[in-house]
Amino acid sequence: MSDGIKGSLEQINDVSRQLLSRILTMFNKSQENSSSINESNNNIAITDDAAPENELIELIANRDSLLHSLFEKNTREEISIELNLLNEMVELDSKLSNQSKAYKQMLAERVIKLKKSKKVSKSYQKY
Repeated sequence: MSDGIKGSLEQINDVSRQLLSRILTMFNKSQENSSSINESNNNIAITDDAAPENELIELIANRDSLLHSLFEKNTREEISIELNLLNEMVELDSKLSNQSKAYKQMLAERVIKLKKSKKVSKSYQKY
C-alpha cells in the first residue's frame, strides 16, 4: 500500500511544481508588462490570453482531485509513512499559497492603477 501512497504523493508534488512554475511565469510576465506599461506613459493594455489561465485551472483541479483521493483512500498513519514526500508536499503548498497571494496583490494593484487612470481621463474629458 505504501507504494501507492508514495506514487500519489510524488504525483501531487509533481503537479504542485508544475502549478508553481506556471504561476511564477504568469507573475513574471505580468511584472514585465507592468514595467513596460509604466515606461510607456501609463497606457494600460489588458491582454485576453486565456490559455495560461485554463492550464492553471486544469492543474488546480488535477491537484485537488489527487489530494482528495489520497486522503479519502488512506489513513493518517499510512500516509505518515512517507514523511519526506509529505513534508515536500506541505512545503510546495506553502510556496503555492505565498506566490498566489503575491500574484493576487500585484493584480489588485494593477486594477487600482487602471481605475485611477480611468478616473483621470474622465475628469479631463469634462473640460
